[in-house]
Amino acid sequence: MQVLDASVLGAVLAAVLASLLALVVVDRAGRDPRTALPPSGRAPLAAFAGLAAACGSLLLEAWWDDLLVTVFAAFAVVLAAIDARTKLLPNALVLPFALGTLAVLLVAAVASGSWWSLLGALGGGLALFAVYLLLALVSPAGMGMGDVKLAAVLGLYGGWAGYAAWMCTLLGGFLLGGLAGVLVLALRRGTRGTTFPFGPGMLLAAFAGLVLLG
Repeated sequence: MQVLDASVLGAVLAAVLASLLALVVVDRAGRDPRTALPPSGRAPLAAFAGLAAACGSLLLEAWWDDLLVTVFAAFAVVLAAIDARTKLLPNALVLPFALGTLAVLLVAAVASGSWWSLLGALGGGLALFAVYLLLALVSPAGMGMGDVKLAAVLGLYGGWAGYAAWMCTLLGGFLLGGLAGVLVLALRRGTRGTTFPFGPGMLLAAFAGLVLLG
């Protein structure tokens, strides 16, 4: 019962923190007219970030993993919404996402003593960045630099959680991104030459890898 109570408390705290952080992230995005989201979307995004953080926290055990899933959820829901709406992943959000992730990973390494996991996170970030950069160079029309920079951040999470989570982030991102493209074509919302937002699929795959395989 005490373990359950602690898990529920952690989930509630993660939900509150993610919701508050998501509001800050939305506000930051609103400073750029290209990526601003409608004011009516702020509360739903914050609520969704809180729900995602709470669910992830219930599946993870260590408090530092709760911090990781909190930061991830807060930035991920906003970035996914912006990318789906504008096909942009702004540096003004990706950079704080990266810095916040690195800070929490350092705290997690100190608290757990898992310095090899920290090295794995750094290696995972570099590796996923390299994969996406290669694809962007080969096919600039199909892969934007925003996706490449986001891949570096998501690779940190996959690398921290382990090889299976990293592979889920890599392969799941391509799979979900491809399915989104097929769905858009099926609904006649685009053509074969249409550029599709890849970020939401990447973020969902990384979240699944972190909370289910981490």
